Amino acid sequence: MCTVSININEATIRQIDPRLTSRESIGRWLQHRVDMMLEDDLHSRAENRRKALKKDMTPEQLYSLIMEEIDDIYANG
Repeated sequence: MCTVSININEATIRQIDPRLTSRESIGRWLQHRVDMMLEDDLHSRAENRRKALKKDMTPEQLYSLIMEEIDDIYANG
């Protein structure tokens, strides 16, 4: 896990959701958004690998696909 900091325009964030009135609430909202984007990306890549397995592929392509899956398992549990 890593920690990042970002600069945001709080007025713009409050236009999105007026309940975002504190740094803590904005931080939770941003974390939730990032988590959702990462999960969507993981599901999309997994779906692409499933589709690829339904096609004919060379041994090299299959090996590459397996390595991607292993990388995702170790990176994301």
